[in-house]
Amino acid sequence: MKMLIMRFSTKKSAEELSQLSEAGFEKFRSLPGLIQKYYVRYEETGEVGGVYLWETGEALQAYLDGPIVKSLPERFELREGPKIEIVDIQYALRS
Repeated sequence: MKMLIMRFSTKKSAEELSQLSEAGFEKFRSLPGLIQKYYVRYEETGEVGGVYLWETGEALQAYLDGPIVKSLPERFELREGPKIEIVDIQYALRS
């Protein structure tokens, strides 16, 4: 399993972000290989983003190379490119 942590600064309001997130729920539910996505906010920086759990590195890479990530700058009015961290999952408490 792989974990993707993505965060970014946006010009969108909290209400606009909530609407964008809710509008994308079905799209994310249908992504091949995506096990779970958490929508997150970093209080100290004001950044927002997601924590994603993927079945495989290939599924994660397909997402990064796909249309959702490519549309982030325009859709979310990013102040700069997203910060991306990829983590290998070694063990899980629950399966």
